[in-house]
Amino acid sequence: MTDRIDFDRFTDEVQKAMEIRYPEHRVDLRRVTKNNGVIYTGISITGEDDNIYPTMYLEPFYEEYEGEVSEDVLDRMCRVYESRRMGEPLSLDYLGKYEEIRDGLRCKLINYEANTGMLEDVPYRRFMDLAIVPYYSFRNSGLDSLIKGEATFTVRETHLKMWGIDAERVLDDAVGNTMEAEKPSIRGITEVLRELNPSYASVIGSEADSCPMYIMSTPGINGAVSMMYEEELEEFCENLDSDIYVIPSSIHEVILVPANDVMPLPMLNDMIREINQTEVQDVEVLSDHAYIFSKNGGYRETV
Repeated sequence: MTDRIDFDRFTDEVQKAMEIRYPEHRVDLRRVTKNNGVIYTGISITGEDDNIYPTMYLEPFYEEYEGEVSEDVLDRMCRVYESRRMGEPLSLDYLGKYEEIRDGLRCKLINYEANTGMLEDVPYRRFMDLAIVPYYSFRNSGLDSLIKGEATFTVRETHLKMWGIDAERVLDDAVGNTMEAEKPSIRGITEVLRELNPSYASVIGSEADSCPMYIMSTPGINGAVSMMYEEELEEFCENLDSDIYVIPSSIHEVILVPANDVMPLPMLNDMIREINQTEVQDVEVLSDHAYIFSKNGGYRETV
């Protein structure tokens, strides 16, 4: 657990060091509330003409803090900043025009109960005990080659007012764009592990044969939205001739398991909760239980 006083001392030292290294820039610390109410502390370094600037989160660097920020850590922070900063200022006027950003809207799934505070300011639609939330992706904006990483922003009430668009229209467009453009894939876990490291596949090969598991995701981030693709899930169930458990591995993907080939549901949910607590970052947790998808009727209530 982070020691708040020690962490505040660390962030203060980083800010002062960056002000020395970038004397012509403004250096700001900001607390950012992310998914599931997780709060990160970021640092932004802004030039006079910058209208897009990266925010570096400091928590990973704090893990190396031993009472003083080392020059090595500061050097690495500077390399991260330099690799993400923009060159010439960009015109972002188009972001204020709904028809120009509409095609870039996508949606993601988050846990409803864990994000009730954020959802007061964000349009959403319920999906079982989850929430469908719209966001804008720069991936196909024409700026994707200039903006490093998967740059996005969550749509908020202020955006709706700026665009003069109601929440249902934005949600319809975000869901429609996602379902049309972000085609999901379903792959055997052995195949996925073989690509990561061939030795993994050989270790779990026999277990995967006795209890087959499949990873379902969409391209890029927020791949767990794939669990909304009910036609694909129905076809998958038909091919297996079985109901399936949809296991929320994280916000990035789900795991599909034939319901007949796995442990009883209460034990499975206990395992999911334990893995969420020990293996998954808090900000990436989607849900603490499995969902049942029936080959004869879609999702069935499991909570």
